[in-house]
Amino acid sequence: MAMKGSVTYETTTASDGSTVAVLTMTNAPVNALSAGVRVGLEEKIEQASKDASVKAIVVTGAGNAFCAGADISEFSSGMEGPPLPVVIGVMEKSDKPVVAAIDGVALGGGCEVALGCHYRIASSRSMAGLPEVNLGLLPGAGGTQRMPRLIGVEASIDFMCSGVPANAAKAAKIGVFDKVVEGDKAAVLKAAVDFAASKAGKPIGSRRLCSTTAKAPAKDTFAKKRQQYGAARKGENAPQAIITCIEASTDRPFEKGMMVEAKEFGKLLMGDQSKAMQYMFFAERQCAKIPGLNTKPGPLDSAGVIGAGLMGGGIAMCCAEAGMKVVLLDVDAKNLERGMNVIKKNYQRSVERGSKTQEKVNQILALITPSTKYEDFAQCDIIVEAVFENMDLKKKIFATLDQVCKPGCVLASNTSYLNIDQIAAATKRPEDVIGCHFFSPANVMKLLENVRGNKTSPRTIATAMAFGAKLKKITCLVGNCHGFIANRTMGVSGGMQLLHNGLLPHQIDAAAEAYGMKMGPM
Repeated sequence: MAMKGSVTYETTTASDGSTVAVLTMTNAPVNALSAGVRVGLEEKIEQASKDASVKAIVVTGAGNAFCAGADISEFSSGMEGPPLPVVIGVMEKSDKPVVAAIDGVALGGGCEVALGCHYRIASSRSMAGLPEVNLGLLPGAGGTQRMPRLIGVEASIDFMCSGVPANAAKAAKIGVFDKVVEGDKAAVLKAAVDFAASKAGKPIGSRRLCSTTAKAPAKDTFAKKRQQYGAARKGENAPQAIITCIEASTDRPFEKGMMVEAKEFGKLLMGDQSKAMQYMFFAERQCAKIPGLNTKPGPLDSAGVIGAGLMGGGIAMCCAEAGMKVVLLDVDAKNLERGMNVIKKNYQRSVERGSKTQEKVNQILALITPSTKYEDFAQCDIIVEAVFENMDLKKKIFATLDQVCKPGCVLASNTSYLNIDQIAAATKRPEDVIGCHFFSPANVMKLLENVRGNKTSPRTIATAMAFGAKLKKITCLVGNCHGFIANRTMGVSGGMQLLHNGLLPHQIDAAAEAYGMKMGPM
């Protein structure tokens, strides 16, 4: 069986007339480091090293990505070809300057490949990250050893333990990227080729991170960081293992630090946490794929939200942040005013934290129109009802929506357990009715349950799934039954049995949260 992925080899002429080899990782869609890519990198680096006409080497990725990391499927299916640490070692030891030309994402193993290059040139739209912690793992190809040698211990711990990639500007600021250029991939590649040529014949020993030493931080740094990420990622083993590896980068040679990294990686890979988190990674992506659903979704330019409480306000924020025009309705003017004030306060806190600029907040708020009249929903593409759980009230609301909403408008209920078919029966268009069950607070929680009724049309399902994607939710389609999935699973979580056994609700929740759950079952 042929190995997945490949690396192409070309030569080009730099502005100064020098010949530069360009190695392009090719494995659509994101150039994952499958066996074929690893074999190709090793072979092409050696080919370029032996070619006397080649003065420097540039490594890049095909399409719109540099490399998004390992082929995770190989963790379970088994690997063939050279291990990535070996490949990166070959690249790093090259006597000719090796420059990474990064356009798009350089994540996980892709970021480690970039660290093995002597220099890193990136486009302004690029991102770099070592997010393996989100899979219950750590960077296993030298990332925990090279990154601290490049940007320092504290920055490296945050870079890896947060699991959040850095944009090009931040990556350059902390020292991951040597240079950021404007323009498309062609511009980045040209800049990298010329940069590589300018380094030809010059000493590169200091650019090999394996030959440098990570500076030891203040004495209590590691203890503080362990405490910080022990609280931020309760119960997770990977952050603590990452810190152990980074600590090793400061008190022993590179090769021995790599041994610590390999040992800690192996323990995590064989543990239950990483297996569960990898399952979740694939499940989150698989749940958005609906077998047999080929219908195109309807438009999603505008949304109506009924109820200006905590849930309705959160849903309105989600829609506005996705660029949709929003009509937030509450028949009680005082509730509406209160709800809008809560939204404004939430955004003011975002400004104070620095997560959003005032200009961005103003743009978002300008998309939200408060209203007390159902007639203002006339041009909305989707309506989400978010009032309290009362079937009679919901039926009354949906009967009204049936009268004022345009044909094809999706009529969604945020109910957490009521029967969607009964709600749909209050309208003359049950095919347009679906459940869109958000979780509180809606502007924070990632999950969205779309609940199909017996008469929900494929177009409505497709539009509701596209709605979730637009809002950047993890969106799954579920059947119509009491409690759907999330609330049904809470009933079998074991929490009620513990309650019957005499434990108090706060004790049960505390145990679940100490284990790592974001909230307890009670």
